[in-house]
Amino acid sequence: LWNALCIQSNIQSDTTWGNISKKQIRSLSNSLTNLVVYMSGKGIFKEEFVTAGGISTKDVNMSTMSSKKMDGLYVCGEVLNVDGVTGGFNFMNCWSTGFMAGVGAATFVIGESL
Repeated sequence: LWNALCIQSNIQSDTTWGNISKKQIRSLSNSLTNLVVYMSGKGIFKEEFVTAGGISTKDVNMSTMSSKKMDGLYVCGEVLNVDGVTGGFNFMNCWSTGFMAGVGAATFVIGESL
């Protein structure tokens, strides 16, 4: 998926984040927000599990989803070390933490509460 997004955004897949131009970031953002994904069904082997690993929730301010270790970094969803069987709970976690991280990041950028 990353390689396809890079190609669509005119970014070499081996380019480091620090070397991406503002134009390429805007192009990548556009590619991500306009991405259409088609689902054909779920797996037959009960593969619908949240995968353990990621950023410890102990390292995150859970009210804003900001990192306690890096100022200005906001995290959500499967970037977090959350584990379990899905059944809709993973979606709710991703949507809820995504909303909170978005509000937290926007508040950080503009410097006032939304």
